[in-house]
Amino acid sequence: MRKIIRPLALFAPICGVMMYIGFSGSPVNAADSTSTELEDPYDNEVFPRGLKYLFPPPVPVLSNPDRSFMSKICEDEEYQKKHGLSEEDLTCNNTERVAYGAVDTSEELEQPVNYSHMLHAGKLQIECQYCHTYARRSIHAGIPASQICMNCHSSGKVAIEGRKENAQNDIKYLWNKFNEKEEIPWIKVHDLPDFVYFPHKRHVKAGVLCQECHGEVQDDMTVARRVGELTMGWCLNCHEDHPSITENYCETGEQSCESEQLRRAEIKDCWNCHK
Repeated sequence: MRKIIRPLALFAPICGVMMYIGFSGSPVNAADSTSTELEDPYDNEVFPRGLKYLFPPPVPVLSNPDRSFMSKICEDEEYQKKHGLSEEDLTCNNTERVAYGAVDTSEELEQPVNYSHMLHAGKLQIECQYCHTYARRSIHAGIPASQICMNCHSSGKVAIEGRKENAQNDIKYLWNKFNEKEEIPWIKVHDLPDFVYFPHKRHVKAGVLCQECHGEVQDDMTVARRVGELTMGWCLNCHEDHPSITENYCETGEQSCESEQLRRAEIKDCWNCHK
């Protein structure tokens, strides 16, 4: 009897799975009278939908750095009108670009406002986190809302008389966006792969300076451009050598300590960045 039960116990689950796949129908669109099948990105030869409870969903092993997306500037009619441009005039060089990896020193993305980091962070010495308010408390540093800009640029606080025409147009554009309760369509400069977890708050609280990743924005940048490679090796080198870990985990004056070495080993674990 046992000789019969054991093979049945072994093959019963397999038979059940095969029957499930055989009798389960493909999903259909109820709103479509022709019952056209919906495209299911998880239903493929490698990960069939019928075996979803046996296999994990597919995950990106390698990221495609050439992320194609339509530039917000190309869709912003107000911006085009302000600068007297048409979609043909805009090269829309933001549609395909590498947002991490080898740095192109000539890359400077066209933004809806000709913001100057040299003026605001350099000459006026405005703290980075005044505008990027989420850096110390969130994963993302955040792009400043128009309300942040209006704290200084509201009528009467910062005069526009005597400025260059482009600067006056930029400030008027800002006012219009604020009055219409619309955000400024900034173009993203730094774009990590989706499988990378990078929390700004941990690095800011640890004592890592913004300039270490983003460059000396206060000295030589108008609109932001990428300086760091943002690659895995680039990050690991920092985790290996950055002095803030010694300062945070060792006693004053110590060059190294057991707690520091343990922390450096922890932050080089794969799960820290790939959740």
